[in-house]
Amino acid sequence: MAKQTRIPLCIVGCGEYAKTVLDDIHDMTNVVELYFASRDLYKAETYSDDYGGSGHFGSYEEAALDTRIQAMYFLTPHDLHLENVKLAALHGKHVLLEKPIGRTISESKEIIKTACDANVKLMVAENYRFLPTIEKCKELISQGVIGELRVVRTEHEGYDADSVTGWRTELARSGGGRFIDGGVHNVDIMVTLAGVPESVYAQVESPKVITDLEGEDGIMVMAKLPNHVTGLIHYSGGTPVNNPYNWVQITGTTGTLGFDPHGDEITLYTPTSKAKIQVGPDIRGVRGMVKEFQNCIINDREPIMSGPEALKDLAVVLAAYQSAQQGTPVP
Repeated sequence: MAKQTRIPLCIVGCGEYAKTVLDDIHDMTNVVELYFASRDLYKAETYSDDYGGSGHFGSYEEAALDTRIQAMYFLTPHDLHLENVKLAALHGKHVLLEKPIGRTISESKEIIKTACDANVKLMVAENYRFLPTIEKCKELISQGVIGELRVVRTEHEGYDADSVTGWRTELARSGGGRFIDGGVHNVDIMVTLAGVPESVYAQVESPKVITDLEGEDGIMVMAKLPNHVTGLIHYSGGTPVNNPYNWVQITGTTGTLGFDPHGDEITLYTPTSKAKIQVGPDIRGVRGMVKEFQNCIINDREPIMSGPEALKDLAVVLAAYQSAQQGTPVP
């Protein structure tokens, strides 16, 4: 008998961000069979109609109980992640969970243990891990194209005042401000390319621009990375510009790689030349992420972006917050 390859996947939480994800994956019919669950039945039905779903549910519990569903993708607020994973694990459903994995280390460890004890796969939806630019950059670094690694710098500047609303403004529900919500992507770039920092030093931007936000709207982080590499992250959601600016620059002893992480090319700079390197078209990394989730279920293996991997990113974020409060480096 042929091995099943298509995963019956229920999208849980039919908010605005779900549209962004579904615009990328709705045609991946050989990878996932889509279902939809919302606490608003009309929303679930509408999403199912719009994106060719095979069914819809008016509660998360109803979806978890349905024997057709093999996995659940939770696009839910940070404070619901543990509750969501407990529900899925109770009914033997594999879990794709929006980043960050949780708000605290202890909460995140409980999420990991819950999935492990139920013998279900847990993958965190860190799509940046699957960006073609990041995958190619990692390959180029390992090939020694820019010599020995010296600096990993990532930057995001945008004006998030219109999009940061509701639970995202609440410290208790989100676990922080823009860094834990959006900046965790930049942390994952750094960790993927250079490893987990030995220590970090951080300072939040002031005065605050997004006044409704209880957490920070911008932060600067310097990291001491393995092998004497320096990491620099500037993540700001409070920069008053019309178009967001994203840039990654990797400096080595013989050259530099520069790129927009959501672009389709990397520029290699040396003291005497400049060359363009083309990469794949999945500029948000979501298609690769979903394919990886399918693959780890089919082949019964840990996903690339497992719970413990996501915990590394969260640990960096929380250490940065602690450093900003203390005014000192934090291991």
